[in-house]
Amino acid sequence: MKFDDILLEIGEFGPYQKKLFYLLCLPIMLGGAHTFSVIFTYDIPSHRCVLPNYPSDSYKIQNEALARLVNLTFPPAGDDDYGDYSNCRRYKNVTSFPVNVYNVTSRATESCSHWVYDKSDYDNTIITEFDLICGEEIMRSHSNMVSFASALVGSLFVGIIADMFGRKKAISMGCVLLIIYSIVSFLAPNFYVILATRVLGGIAGQALFAIVVAAALELVGPSKRSFAGVIVELYWSAGVLLLLPVAYLVRGWRWIQLSLGIGTLPVLALYWVIPESPRWLLDKSRFQEVEVTLQKICQSNNTKLPEQAIGDDTTDEGPTLKLSQMFTNRVLVVRFAILFFNWFGVSLLYYGISLNTGNLEGSIYINYLFSAMVELAAYCSLLLAFDRVGRRKLHCSCMIVGGLACLGAIPVIETDSDPMISNVLSYIGKYCVSASYAIMYVMSSELLPTSLRTSGLGMCAIFESVGGIISPYIADLGIILAGPLEGSISMIVFGGTSLIAGGLSLLLPETLHRKLPETVQDAVTFGKDISTQVDPAYHVMQ
Repeated sequence: MKFDDILLEIGEFGPYQKKLFYLLCLPIMLGGAHTFSVIFTYDIPSHRCVLPNYPSDSYKIQNEALARLVNLTFPPAGDDDYGDYSNCRRYKNVTSFPVNVYNVTSRATESCSHWVYDKSDYDNTIITEFDLICGEEIMRSHSNMVSFASALVGSLFVGIIADMFGRKKAISMGCVLLIIYSIVSFLAPNFYVILATRVLGGIAGQALFAIVVAAALELVGPSKRSFAGVIVELYWSAGVLLLLPVAYLVRGWRWIQLSLGIGTLPVLALYWVIPESPRWLLDKSRFQEVEVTLQKICQSNNTKLPEQAIGDDTTDEGPTLKLSQMFTNRVLVVRFAILFFNWFGVSLLYYGISLNTGNLEGSIYINYLFSAMVELAAYCSLLLAFDRVGRRKLHCSCMIVGGLACLGAIPVIETDSDPMISNVLSYIGKYCVSASYAIMYVMSSELLPTSLRTSGLGMCAIFESVGGIISPYIADLGIILAGPLEGSISMIVFGGTSLIAGGLSLLLPETLHRKLPETVQDAVTFGKDISTQVDPAYHVMQ
């Protein structure tokens, strides 16, 4: 018997499986918190140049005398500045105090090399500690790019580890890497050490998501994987939300990093609590250990393991084809091109909008809370609609509405209208793309034939990573560029990409309640004759 057939016999998602599943998903929360910690640790607070020869200077105006000095020393803020004064320049004739020693009629300015920062929200960030401003803001995008690029490379590395040594060891490796990353970041003497450690952080984040998801879903029967896939996203969202109290209470970037590392220590205990993935054990012909886990599942489900169910043929899933066979038919070429572009678009929009949270008007903590809550709401609502509306309709609707929300923010940004309207539109975009992200995982696996499913999802992950790699640069375009539409260029890219991806997704066949394609030919004809492709398991569930 095949492993999925065994699960259908003994129970697809019983109490014991649920306990293991929910425990296995705990590291995903760490991955979510770690990924979005950069919103706080790399935030750019309001700032201005230091008053020359004024050792007690601070960004907050303490008295009228200091306010007068500041007004006479610094030009008013321009469109590209944070706060009330120019961030990077001061009047040239300012040399010392008191005020009557310089000529206030001269308006020539010069750049400065030391700054004071608004500490209303933070004691410090990586930006403020290493003065990554006034032309150095691009370093923030570089750092985020390194993390996403490392995740792309790490997906290959941790996958090999998981296949060779088991899911438990790969997950533990991810936890250890996150702890090392947090400690080294906490002790980093300069920004370039931090940049190098982002490699470890990217690999750790990938291990704590991709491998955990694989191990968790390997415990679940076929008809329950859609539900389980959304639960995985709920864990991710919970981790994103739990970062907020840490960032709010700690307020210093080094201590936020260390807190994430300390929070990882209890998760390491999972290595001694959960069993190894039974599917991996089957692949290694460790049948006795597989039977122990399956007997526990049977005991919790009040079922019985069929005799001689476990053997060499249990792991025989048929021939695995080369990835190139995905491109042997015009229908498949078009279909996979649409899938790949949608993965790119979903990742670009999700991470771009998320990283842009720090650029919204108002308190960063309130904005982050709303952003995390709408993501959580998206996954909860998806549980209700996923198996009723259909994958294609839901995904297309979410991408188009999300794209329109981004484009709708452009006139608000350009006319300096009520900033709360722009914030609300950003939350709508976050809601829609969060739902689309979860849909893409399920829809892609259902469209790919069994013989190419693993390699095909690997290709999807590459395009997903590319979207993540460039998303920091798109999110920061308003800071990097100057000129017309500089404030809304990010929204143009996000909105346009989302609309194109959503429109193209209508060319994909619906997969809801359809029998999954097994061969390349099945994939070619998938969706053409609906009456012969309804999954028999659907009628059983009804």
